[in-house]
Amino acid sequence: MPPIGSLHIDQALTNLSVQYQNEAMIWPAVLPIIPVNKRSDKYFVYTKGDSYTLADDTVFPKAMPNEMDWGTSTGNYSVTDHAFGDWLPEEVIENADVPLQPEVDTNDYLNLLLDIAQENRAANVVFNANNYSASNQVTLSGTSQWSNANATPIEDIQNAIESCFQRANTLVFGIDTWKALRTNPQILDAVKAATRMQGYNGGMATRDEVASLFEVDQILVGRARYNTAKQGQTASFSRLWGKHAAALYVQKSPGIRSITFGATFCETRRQTMRDFDPKRGVKGAHYIKVSWNSAEVVIANDVGYFIQNATA
Repeated sequence: MPPIGSLHIDQALTNLSVQYQNEAMIWPAVLPIIPVNKRSDKYFVYTKGDSYTLADDTVFPKAMPNEMDWGTSTGNYSVTDHAFGDWLPEEVIENADVPLQPEVDTNDYLNLLLDIAQENRAANVVFNANNYSASNQVTLSGTSQWSNANATPIEDIQNAIESCFQRANTLVFGIDTWKALRTNPQILDAVKAATRMQGYNGGMATRDEVASLFEVDQILVGRARYNTAKQGQTASFSRLWGKHAAALYVQKSPGIRSITFGATFCETRRQTMRDFDPKRGVKGAHYIKVSWNSAEVVIANDVGYFIQNATA
């Protein structure tokens, strides 16, 4: 009987391939997309004080009611173009083994790179103290950080939510901050429930429990990673979202007469372009480009609150 190894020639499996996928991006939920028709333009901002005027509404017989004026100002946006591309020789496409699909894989890969870049821009907007007023931010340190058992995260978060001019409906955490918060003794005592996992430092609170505790619509946790090494060097990974937290009022689909902390203005939505150059190589090569444009804008910083260094 011939050796077992001589009866089989190793080939690539057709029902399995391995590709790491970056964890869910949260940028569309934090800075929702607003489609626009021009690359740069203005938008109207109603005068804030007008909507909160306490005026005398008394009117006497035959008298005219008090006349009340309202006003507007404008804000601006200007989009920046973003794109990645790659050449695929025809030979690569023809010779690729199943389940590889070079064109599909390239398109997905370029889209993923655009998402990582966009997630980074969103994190740099939301977790940036310069985008908040001095009264709507705090920096924690030492025993006040949520990784410390003596910290008071409930007070910190409640203050953040209620300090927003329009009560925050969204809490945003970097993953390290969320890990510290969900195991903090004060939080665990506040959300005692059947879902509490016993035996791991006293338990872990769920996102639903924390959202219910603070009466907010959504808890967003930034888990995405990026490779900090230069191309060609050994990969080294870090988180895009830092050890911070933010309380925001987010309108999921901003429109006229609405308010939201920030938004992503977009004149050209994500699109894939394909071209062919017969001059390249023997059989020519296909060019795949994925592109779009965006402007990340803080629209109303008074409906946001930033907690810097929330965990050690």
